[in-house]
Amino acid sequence: MAGKQKNEFVQLGGILCAITLVVALALGAVNAVTVDKIAQINQQKIEDSLAAVMPGAESEAIEVAEGTTVKTETKNATTVEILSAYKMTKDGADAGYCVEVGPTGFGGVVDTMVGIDADGNITGISVISASQETPGLGANSTKPEFQEQFAGLAGTEVAVEKDGGSIVALTGATITSRCISEGVVAAAMFAAQQG
Repeated sequence: MAGKQKNEFVQLGGILCAITLVVALALGAVNAVTVDKIAQINQQKIEDSLAAVMPGAESEAIEVAEGTTVKTETKNATTVEILSAYKMTKDGADAGYCVEVGPTGFGGVVDTMVGIDADGNITGISVISASQETPGLGANSTKPEFQEQFAGLAGTEVAVEKDGGSIVALTGATITSRCISEGVVAAAMFAAQQG
């Protein structure tokens, strides 16, 4: 009887291994088919956000070491990850920088592109992804009416009204609004270090 049970366990183990192998091969095949398309979509999002925050400018990527962070020097001092950066030129002249930051909001990282002109002023922001933020609240950070508030401000002076700044926080999403503001400050600080 014991030998029969042992044989059944071996058979079940073999079947489970076979199923696992088939599923792993299927997942590998799906990944191979989709990896290039995902990279293409992500690159297009970056290009669209660069065009949105600094229209008409050309970009040249700056090497940013993985794990690069900037600690803001604000009331809510925060450490923000720098995801990528670009030197911008317009008609052959220095136009400033675009910096992609990853500040942490209520639900996770809020991927944001920030344009900073040569004088250190914000030309615009583009929230690339706020998918982990609360729908109808923090996810509203992707709306133009929220993002337009940042244009023209000095990069190091950005803050929500509750913190003494001029940015009107999203209703019910002060944490998200604050994190984006901190991300903008970090981007401006990073850009200032490049010159």
